[in-house]
Amino acid sequence: MHHIRYIVLLVLLALLATGATLAQTPAGQTAAPMAPGSNSAKYDYVIGAYDLVEIQVFELQQLTRKVRVAEDGTISLPLLGKITIGGLTPQQAEQHISDLLREGDLVREPQVTVFVEKMVSRQITIQGAVKDPGPYPILGQKTLLDMIGEAGGLVNQAGNKIIILRPFTSGGEDRIEIDAERLVFEGDPLTNILLEPGDIVMVPYLQQVRIYVNGAVRSPGSKEFPSDEQITLLQAITAAGGTTDRANERRVTVIRRLPDGAKQMFKLNLKRIKKGRADDMVLQKNDIVYVPESIF
Repeated sequence: MHHIRYIVLLVLLALLATGATLAQTPAGQTAAPMAPGSNSAKYDYVIGAYDLVEIQVFELQQLTRKVRVAEDGTISLPLLGKITIGGLTPQQAEQHISDLLREGDLVREPQVTVFVEKMVSRQITIQGAVKDPGPYPILGQKTLLDMIGEAGGLVNQAGNKIIILRPFTSGGEDRIEIDAERLVFEGDPLTNILLEPGDIVMVPYLQQVRIYVNGAVRSPGSKEFPSDEQITLLQAITAAGGTTDRANERRVTVIRRLPDGAKQMFKLNLKRIKKGRADDMVLQKNDIVYVPESIF
C-alpha cells in the first residue's frame, strides 16, 4: 500500500512540474524545458554575490570576459573599473554597462550582452530521494512542491519526512520538517512553504527495519518493513506466511538485543492476540520471533 501511494505521489509532482508550462503553450506545440542556469530567465533572475557572469561587448574585446560577482555585488572591468551589478537583472545590467560606456565616450552605440552562467546566489539544493537531485535556481517565489516538481518528483523509496535546512546569515541553520503525506495527499497549504535562496531540501530514503521470524512458520527468515510504520508480532508472523499446523501458538518468544548487549525475552500467547484477548506486541529493529512446534 505504501509503495502504491508513492507512485501516485511521483505522478502528482511530475504533473505539477510541467502543468504550468504546458498550460501556456499554444496547441500543437511543446514547450522546451528551461535548464538550470538558462539565460531564458534573464528577465526574472536577480544577480547576486558569487554568481558567474559572462559579459560580451560588440567590437570591444577588452570587456568581453567571464567575471565572478564579489560579495558586495561588484565586478571589475577594464576601462570601467569597479561597477555594481548585484541586485540587477541581466537586462538591467546590460543597460547599466551600456550607459557607462556611453557616458565615458568609450562606445557610441554599445551592444552589451550579460549572461549568468552559474546562478549561485539564488539557488537551492535538493538532495536524496528525488529523480534529479542537485542545485536549482529560484526564479521568483517558489514553494516546496514547485521545486520538488522541478527535480522530477519523489522516487518510490522516498520516506514520509522532508527536511529543509535554512542557513542563517549570522551562522548556524534552522531545521524544518515537513510531512510528505500532509503536503501532497492531504493538500495542507501550511506544509507547502516558500523556499529561500540557500535552502537545502533533503528527502531521506525510506529505511527498512529487519525482523527475523523462525520456527513453525511457513516462510521463515528475515522480513523487511518500512521504518516509519509500527510492526507488530501478528504482522511479522503473517509476513512469514503464518504458522504451520504444528505450531504452538501459546508459547511464542520474542528475543530482543539491548544496546548493552544483553538479551531480553518476551513470552507471548499468539492465540489470545488473534482473538483480541491480549495486546499485539510492537516489534523493534532486529527482533527475533520464534514460534515453537507442539510436542504432541
